[in-house]
Amino acid sequence: MSRLHTTFASRRATRRHLREERAIARACASAPTVESAHEIAALSTRR
Repeated sequence: MSRLHTTFASRRATRRHLREERAIARACASAPTVESAHEIAALSTRR
């Protein structure tokens, strides 16, 4: 049972990470300027 919980927790963490990455990509794509897109990308690397 512990192995099953570990697998589910790992999958949830992976999905959360991918969801955050997609949100950052959307924010960069909708940024009004290249500079603001660069700042969004820079802030995301500091997390």
